[in-house]
Amino acid sequence: MNDVALTNRQRKPRPTVENIGDTSRVPTNQQTPSVHKKYIKRVAKTTEDASIDFDKDYEAKLRKTIKVDPDIKSLIEIFSDFEGTKEYETLRKIAKFYFENNYDERAQRIISSLQNNKFI
Repeated sequence: MNDVALTNRQRKPRPTVENIGDTSRVPTNQQTPSVHKKYIKRVAKTTEDASIDFDKDYEAKLRKTIKVDPDIKSLIEIFSDFEGTKEYETLRKIAKFYFENNYDERAQRIISSLQNNKFI
């Protein structure tokens, strides 16, 4: 067996850099990176007066589709027919009831703050 071949390895020559770049990876005052407007985080002015307005009306074209199981959709339709309201109004009442009865004051403030920051 040739044990010398395993221990007597020569190092491969490393590549050399001919031109070193002039630009730094860290931006300076002259080199500010361009930031697209949609990536700028907007924050609400104050969180003290953050509240959710469950009675705000939106136009039909601004409403979003919600994907739910067929039996839940059927229940919402039954609730709406029983009360004589639209399905989105019934969902608004359900959300308000859930918000008021399942969370304490601190959690409600946090949820309201998140909601207000989302829709600035």
